[in-house]
Amino acid sequence: MDPADQADRDSEDRQGRSEQARTRMMGMIVYEHAESVCCHKVRIVLAEKAIPHQVRNIALEAGEQLTPAFLAVNPKGVVPVIVDEGRTITESSIITEYLDDAYPQPPLMPKDAYWRSRRRNWARWIDDEMHIPHIATISFIIAFNQAFRKQLDTKEKLEAYLESIPGAAHKDTMRASFESGPDSERMRTSIGAYQKFIAAMDEALSENDWLAGPEYSLADIDVVPYIWRLRNLQLSGMWADRPRIQDWLDRVTSRPAFKTAVIDTALPSWIELMESTGREAWPTIKSLLR
Repeated sequence: MDPADQADRDSEDRQGRSEQARTRMMGMIVYEHAESVCCHKVRIVLAEKAIPHQVRNIALEAGEQLTPAFLAVNPKGVVPVIVDEGRTITESSIITEYLDDAYPQPPLMPKDAYWRSRRRNWARWIDDEMHIPHIATISFIIAFNQAFRKQLDTKEKLEAYLESIPGAAHKDTMRASFESGPDSERMRTSIGAYQKFIAAMDEALSENDWLAGPEYSLADIDVVPYIWRLRNLQLSGMWADRPRIQDWLDRVTSRPAFKTAVIDTALPSWIELMESTGREAWPTIKSLLR
C-alpha cells in the first residue's frame, strides 16, 4: 500500500475512534416499545455492546407513533429510531448494522464475506416478507388487537387510527388484522410463510451452530425476536419436530444480553395477554399446520 494511502487510512481510523468516543460521551436516544420485535433487535445489540443510551418509550397501543411529535422524528410512524449525536437512523436492520460499525466491540457482523451476505439475506427476508404482513398479522389477530381496542373503543376511533397509518401495506395489514380471526385466510397465509421460514432456519442450523456461520452474529439477533414472539404466543408447536430450532432458541435466549434487552424489560400485561390468547388460538393454528 502506498505510504500516503496508509497514512490516510490511519488518520481515518483515529478519527473513527475519536468519533466513537465522542458519541459515547454525548449518549444516544432510542425511541422504542418494549414489546416491538424490531425494537428487540436493536436492544439486543445495544446490550451485547453495552452502549449507553437513553430510552424514549412510544406507546404504540395509544397511537403515540402517529402523533406529530413522533412523526417529526420518523415520518413512517414506526419504531425503533435512534438519534446518535443528533443524527437520526431508522429501520431496525440498518440500525443494528450501524451500531456494529460505529461501536465495533464486540463485533457482531460475520467476518467472512460469504457469511456476511448470508446475514443480509436473513435481514432482507425478515424486513421484506416476515414483518409486514406475517408477524404483524399473527400477533394482532391472536393478541394485540385486544390491547389496541382498549384505546380504540369506538368504530370512529378505530377508523381514524387505521386511516392515519402511513404506508398502504402497513395500513392494509392492520385493517385486516382487526377484521380477521385465527381461522382466516390471512392467518393461513402467515402461518404458511412461517413454516417456510422455520424450514430454512432448520436447514441453516444443520450446517452450523448459528444462522450465518460458525459464530453468533447479527443474523441470530435479526431472527430471534420473530421466533420468541411465537413462543410467547404459545406457538412453539410450530417447530416441535425440528429440535435444532429449539436448541438454537435456548442458546440465544440464555445470553445475558437477551435477558437484559428482552426478558427483563418485558411488559407483564402484554406477556400475559399473548400467553392466554395464544393458548386459546393454538388448536386452530395447529389445524392450519396440517
